[in-house]
Amino acid sequence: MNVASEVLVMDPTVQDLVSFALSKFRAGDTISTRAMLDVIRQSDPACEDSDDHLVELIVMAAVGKTMGVVFDHRSPDERLQRLS
Repeated sequence: MNVASEVLVMDPTVQDLVSFALSKFRAGDTISTRAMLDVIRQSDPACEDSDDHLVELIVMAAVGKTMGVVFDHRSPDERLQRLS
């Protein structure tokens, strides 16, 4: 049986930004999505990827390096709007 998996094509520049942001941490460390987004946005202010897309890339890379992830990137106001 042939199974074709969907492959997510990532912009190498964005992947490099995520790798750079995670490079300061080791396996077993816990990272903050807010802090990672801040590092990425400071590294490349012209990055047009959405926060949600960047968080997805951060999580995939962090889990692959056996890091924990704290999902703290949404502001309290934004969380309340989503619950309404």
